[in-house]
Amino acid sequence: MNWKKVMVPVLGAALLVPGMGTAAFADELPPTETTGVELRATLDSLLSEHYALAVDSMMKIYDEDEAAEAAMAALDANTADMEPVIASVYGEEGGAAFVEIFDKHNTGTDDYAAAVKAGDEEMQGEALDEIQSFVDDMGAFLGTATEGNLPEDGATEALRQHEDFVQNTFDLYAAGDFEAAYTSYLEGFTQIFGAGSAISGAISTQFPDQFSDPNTPAGDFRSTVNRIAAEHFALAQLSMTKGYNGSDDFDFADWAQDQNTEEFRAALASVYGEEASNQFAELWNNEHISVQGDLATAAAADDQAAVEEATSTLTSTFATDLGTFLNSATEDRMPLDETIAGVQAHETSVVDTFQQYAAGDYTASYESYRTGYAIMFDIGKGLSGAVVDQFPENFENTAPEKMPATGLGGTAGQTNTMVLWITLSLMILLAAGTITYRQSKNQQ
Repeated sequence: MNWKKVMVPVLGAALLVPGMGTAAFADELPPTETTGVELRATLDSLLSEHYALAVDSMMKIYDEDEAAEAAMAALDANTADMEPVIASVYGEEGGAAFVEIFDKHNTGTDDYAAAVKAGDEEMQGEALDEIQSFVDDMGAFLGTATEGNLPEDGATEALRQHEDFVQNTFDLYAAGDFEAAYTSYLEGFTQIFGAGSAISGAISTQFPDQFSDPNTPAGDFRSTVNRIAAEHFALAQLSMTKGYNGSDDFDFADWAQDQNTEEFRAALASVYGEEASNQFAELWNNEHISVQGDLATAAAADDQAAVEEATSTLTSTFATDLGTFLNSATEDRMPLDETIAGVQAHETSVVDTFQQYAAGDYTASYESYRTGYAIMFDIGKGLSGAVVDQFPENFENTAPEKMPATGLGGTAGQTNTMVLWITLSLMILLAAGTITYRQSKNQQ
């Protein structure tokens, strides 16, 4: 396809960022809510959800899980949601072309998982060819659509890296090397957030009157908060379903979740000391992480009383205790009632996704999954906005000169200063802050 045919003037940020103005008004907006940062956050959300769903669907295909079809449908729905985002910048034809290419990825990864399960080497080869076709075509699309602001070679190389993470994670999983598989999963989850940074940076350079710079210190911080929050949700669902099914890799899914938790704890310790971080870790592990495991175990044993007890602990006891802790630690910066409600919104989405899966209502489960995943980015927006407003001096645009876009690789945090990583700890203390959660949001 001739990608120059899809090149049209930018239509503006209205479809992508409802209610936002052009880059000319960036100085009037909070630094975590500028047009460029909103663009980056939107891409982060869709692309990282794609990664999480791709790995999830491949695992379920290989395991012959009855939820596999619903998982694939959720992956396709995620791709469909990308079309209006791209169309808001490059027009309807550009959006359609993007999705047409992206569908090759979904088809190829699903076919590859099925071929590995069947031991069909010829089918595996065909699937890998289809995936490589996606890499080449998408690299060409991005290079041409952005008028070289995102070079084709760099885009193609980084897309290949993304595909390698997806394939390697799955291959290691299928081979039973679970520690390596989940290590690869975590690395791939971080890598995909580089895509939002690079693509949004290229678009903002191409259309400076429409989008402000997305890769500011405040933009980096919001992306980092979004990553850790979204990774927590994705890993919680993997761990709970693995526990429910008695899967061989349950301990390793749980281990990956522990790595995510440690990011929270270490960041907290960097500002408030070991005593505060240990207090948090005790609350987080005893009333949250371990109780998720209790819920999965109770559901597997059909112990309804234990299911109800675990659900109550997560949505009521834990929400209240964490909300109180956060309210106290921030000296009333987060209103108690709103803080508790914020924690409850997240926990409800976690419980609903799992219980619908256990009940065999897989379509509803993935609808809840996508709603819950979106909530994490609502949290990220509120968290980062509160932190930047509280410590504006740490997020002034005095970071080292922005590197030119050379592809989608790297992590969202590579350009952050040490102070940015220190203030990341406040994510925990703001984890249910003054945010209006879109509990009814459904991306499908």
